[in-house]
Amino acid sequence: MEIRHPIVAGTFYPDDSELLEKMIHGFLDNATVEKHKSPVKAIIVPHAGYVYSGPVAAYAFKSIEDYSYKKIILLGPSHHFSFDNLVSCGKKYWQTPIGKIKVLSKNDFPTLKNKKEIIESSEIHEPEHCLEVQLPFLQTVLDNFEIFPLLVGNIINYKKISDILLSIYDEKTLFLISSDLSHYLPCNQAKMIDKVTVDAILANDVQRFNEYGNACGKISIELLLNIVNTRQWKPKFLCSMNSGEISGDKSQVVGYVSIAYYE
Repeated sequence: MEIRHPIVAGTFYPDDSELLEKMIHGFLDNATVEKHKSPVKAIIVPHAGYVYSGPVAAYAFKSIEDYSYKKIILLGPSHHFSFDNLVSCGKKYWQTPIGKIKVLSKNDFPTLKNKKEIIESSEIHEPEHCLEVQLPFLQTVLDNFEIFPLLVGNIINYKKISDILLSIYDEKTLFLISSDLSHYLPCNQAKMIDKVTVDAILANDVQRFNEYGNACGKISIELLLNIVNTRQWKPKFLCSMNSGEISGDKSQVVGYVSIAYYE
């Protein structure tokens, strides 16, 4: 059992490869992104069902499509388990309707071998959708990459964990942070709350984001902000909407944002 099979294909996104690729290309065609000369270093991207978050996610993925990455470090929350620090996956491949992707393990990185802050658990990864939904987009815009999927739990020492992640970073690496914003609020209220969150992110203000930020991947974003401030990367806002603005049902919405980071 070396393959993690998709668990939300057919619900969050089509399980038919042709329909899936057609849907993704449609989202990408509708996303307009100004290209930079330097490669994107990190992206924040939503992880809901494609009909809701796909139009926003496409902006982040379009921002990386002209670059070459060998390694994608994916960070996102667990919606099912509680744990400390980071959890990697024990599988060798992750399957999507588009194909298989090679999965890196802790043992592939000399700097991680003795790090107790990263444990391996296929059980914790198995039911989680937040990283899986990013993969078909990645397969559409990139070639020849491997993934290091990490679920993020309770972090005691943000600097220590961000330093661990930076120890495996190089110029062919992309950080992908999977997070939605506020959940199940009326549309107008959600837009105000999400603006506060996004403004704190764009200011690279860890303290303000920690105090006022509202996101299901909040800890993952806070880790990224520590990395961003260490490397002095600059954020670029790409797109933000909520599910009500996309579906028309504005009674209880979920917020989404795409942000890219450059040197």
